[in-house]
Amino acid sequence: MSDDKELAYSSKSLNIRRDVYKTSNKVIINKDFVEHPGSVLIIGNRGDKILFVEQWRQPVKVKTIELPCGTLRSGESSINAAKRELREETGYAARKFHPIGSFLVAPGYSSEVCEFFIAEDLYEDPLPPDADEEIDLKEFTLDESLHHIKNNKIIDQGTICALNIYKSIL
Repeated sequence: MSDDKELAYSSKSLNIRRDVYKTSNKVIINKDFVEHPGSVLIIGNRGDKILFVEQWRQPVKVKTIELPCGTLRSGESSINAAKRELREETGYAARKFHPIGSFLVAPGYSSEVCEFFIAEDLYEDPLPPDADEEIDLKEFTLDESLHHIKNNKIIDQGTICALNIYKSIL
């Protein structure tokens, strides 16, 4: 049996796909998944400091400290999304971007792949933020960032993952 899929729900911000598929032990499964266009996360370096954003996250009802990140728009490449998100969320652009990896955000229920970039040689070049974003810009050294992870001040999984990859390649 080939996989069957249908659109179960669609909105401006997400789609839910319903898949019917057969497991290796011949059990037929009917399950919903979030279809996601992908996302980017950016480590923006200003000297020995890294740019972070503090913002309200309505789904979990807390302010989080995260690396700048965001969703790809339709037809947008990852690098162009990274350039746009850095400008929207921090007010800075970068002359150099380097990809350093990616991860599956929640493969049990979502197709989202988040790609990580290092942004260097920053200069001021803001874009207007999204309407739902009220962002406070923060800057920490890598050591300060890792300390904030240990003390649960930084709890975003993408930020934690990206910083650990970054630390491993320095």
